[in-house]
Amino acid sequence: MADENENPPKDTPPAGGNPADEQGAADPEKAGDKTSPPADAQGGAGGGKAAGGDTPPANGGAAGGGGGGANNTPLSTALNPQIVQAVGTTNHAVLNGAGPGANGIAYQKVAQAAAYAVQDSTDYMRNIMSMASATTGVALQKMLVEKTTDPYADIIKAATQAVTDAQQTFTNVGTASSGVVKDFDSMA
Repeated sequence: MADENENPPKDTPPAGGNPADEQGAADPEKAGDKTSPPADAQGGAGGGKAAGGDTPPANGGAAGGGGGGANNTPLSTALNPQIVQAVGTTNHAVLNGAGPGANGIAYQKVAQAAAYAVQDSTDYMRNIMSMASATTGVALQKMLVEKTTDPYADIIKAATQAVTDAQQTFTNVGTASSGVVKDFDSMA
């Protein structure tokens, strides 16, 4: 009688073999489903179960994403080196171009804020000029009706001074805004 270890039966998996072979899932013909890939190729994808049902992955992959089959080749050597180099070159070009682009956006925001400040001071000056014109017109009318300059001359003088002050404010805001934009451009 022959020793059982010399010639194991055909249905018994070899020592250290695939546990899925015992269940019949590794061989599509044994499983009765000729369209599904072998359990070994299904890896640990999904919730730790092989795609064929409730059996655990045949390759012992970790639950939730382990292995991708018996081939555990690192990704860097599994890919074409030319593709890896092309992706690296693209990433380098994009990341090196991000700095100047970010500075450009920041510069635009600073320039826009400076433009708003000048625009606001223009509106202020326009409003002061409108009020000064109305005040001067009323004061002149009163002067003609009452045939006196007191206190209307002082009112006209104050209105004129308000316009002069608004013009100075406009100049100061414009100069300061321009300086901020120029200084920011040199820092960027």
